[in-house]
Amino acid sequence: MKTRDRILIKSLALFNEQGERLITTNHLAAALGMSPGNLYYHFPNKDAIIFELFQQYADQMQSTLHLPSDRPLTQADKVLLFEHILDCLWRYRFLHRDMTHLITDNAELRAHYREFATRMFNNVRMLYVLQIGSGLLEATEDDISALLVNIWIIATSWVNFLSTTGFFDFQEPLTQDMLRQGIYQVICLEGPYLRGEAREGLAELKARYGQALRVDNTGSGPSAQA
Repeated sequence: MKTRDRILIKSLALFNEQGERLITTNHLAAALGMSPGNLYYHFPNKDAIIFELFQQYADQMQSTLHLPSDRPLTQADKVLLFEHILDCLWRYRFLHRDMTHLITDNAELRAHYREFATRMFNNVRMLYVLQIGSGLLEATEDDISALLVNIWIIATSWVNFLSTTGFFDFQEPLTQDMLRQGIYQVICLEGPYLRGEAREGLAELKARYGQALRVDNTGSGPSAQA
């Protein structure tokens, strides 16, 4: 394996385990058993590593949203799509712990992130158009625009929501179930617009992606609802 690839793999693992802010290039070099100078030969700084990992994430997400063009979209396609999105979010989960911090401090990442966001908006809009054409969704253009905005807010802010409301502590590892509950919120947003087999499969999708979250008004904090 090339040294550059080893650096990216180890960086992704450490960022995911401990959070990007706690890992320095010296930590990375030590974990890889190399000198800082050798690491700098391949990446001039940590921002360059983060940018490369973001590019991998963006490419995988773009591939995930590749939709069939030779047949109508089915509910099975939608289920598979959710699974691929979850896999991508989990594989690059450090990005969602503090994206605002990452793009504020990294001008190159900030510019590419905005381009990525535009592509994702367009791809998801096309997904909804295909769902309408397949009889899986009934929504106006305004409905679709509102769904796009709210889904993006959930996707980009879910981890911060969990942390600031007490569902988990930033010092603790982010779990896959926490991300699954984010997808659950997206499914709930789409629910009123689903038709046909998509509507019939709504309960199954909700069960697949975990429990609803509720805020406990007894003073004991947020909890999961069975």
